Amino acid sequence: MTGVAAAAYVRWMIRAIVIGAALALLLSGCGNGADKPEQGADASLHVKHVLDPAAEQHYMEGSIWHVRVVDADGAEVVDRKLPGASVSLRLGAGRYRLESEELPCDGNCSRLDPGTDGCSTELTVQPGQELAATVTLEPGHGCSIAVLKSART
Repeated sequence: MTGVAAAAYVRWMIRAIVIGAALALLLSGCGNGADKPEQGADASLHVKHVLDPAAEQHYMEGSIWHVRVVDADGAEVVDRKLPGASVSLRLGAGRYRLESEELPCDGNCSRLDPGTDGCSTELTVQPGQELAATVTLEPGHGCSIAVLKSART
């Protein structure tokens, strides 16, 4: 194999590995499998993750969003690491805590630094309710969560 062909082959292999790793992360949801749909899940929660438009800092190498929903007994109902900017969930009636944090990429997003810029809020979910939450992130300064609730149906 010539030097040019070998270099092209190496570039192709690196690209294939990066794409394969990205697909594996995307398909796995990067979670630890802790999603446990609530019995009688008849309400919905849509959570959107946005960067504060006034943010002056950014994670130099990117970050992965980590969202968790914990029920009133302290059990994790949802625990996901998401490369995307939104997630929709089904929940049963009850009280929950919605938690968000960033996991900064360390060189690349296959290696993550410990969580930072976290925030949380309490939710009370009614049967048939549709909730929408927006997590607004300001890197280096934390985040905030705003929740909009529909009328009970």
